[in-house]
Amino acid sequence: MNTKIGSIILAAAAAGFAAGIAAQKIISEKRGLLSSEKVLSLVKKTVKEKLPVDGAWIFLSPHKVTKDALTAEVYQGGLTVRSGDSVSHYDFIADAPTGTLLELKKQP
Repeated sequence: MNTKIGSIILAAAAAGFAAGIAAQKIISEKRGLLSSEKVLSLVKKTVKEKLPVDGAWIFLSPHKVTKDALTAEVYQGGLTVRSGDSVSHYDFIADAPTGTLLELKKQP
């Protein structure tokens, strides 16, 4: 009995998660924004020209950032770069409508 209830709860949670991702994608497209997956792909492509990217992640939802009196809708994420035995982590900010990399900072 408990296994059956656990399976139902797990299936409901998975369905809710999938619906949330689909809803976020639809909302972003209506606002003229690229999907987080597309932006991550563009950022990795840009950075790979200079650094050997080993891993990457991105927040699924964009948010507004104001800097020097300018406001932009952006995605935030991170990259892992491996060079020999050394691993470095970078944080990035990318423009949500275009996917343009706006900022790349190496973590200390």
